[in-house]
Amino acid sequence: MRYLHSLKPGTNVALFLVLVLSCVMGCGPARIPLSDIQEAKGLAQRLLEKWQSGEDMSKFATESPPIFISEDIWKKGAKLQSFTFLDEGKMFGSNVRFQITLKYLSKDGKASERTFYYLVTTAPALTFFREES
Repeated sequence: MRYLHSLKPGTNVALFLVLVLSCVMGCGPARIPLSDIQEAKGLAQRLLEKWQSGEDMSKFATESPPIFISEDIWKKGAKLQSFTFLDEGKMFGSNVRFQITLKYLSKDGKASERTFYYLVTTAPALTFFREES
């Protein structure tokens, strides 16, 4: 402490400001990384194509890196016949939000066409979730 008193006038203030700025910049909350829109669209496209080809959604959780999926229609065994992106995606928090129309056959063969919003994340994890309305 005696060392600080021996510094030239004004040095204490500068030292104090450096200390305060270090704390403010280093002690704040960590920023959540934002997803990339093009990467998110590619991920959504790939997953929908895999669903359309009959792939089981549970296999993606074992990939490296894992892809976390929440889509009840797929989980219940519906066969995706076609899908259409109605937009190019928009940032929604740290996710990318897409509006997608699905044409599918339920497990019992009933044809349906519905439009949903999906949230896709590319960082820090890969996710594909249907937004509940």
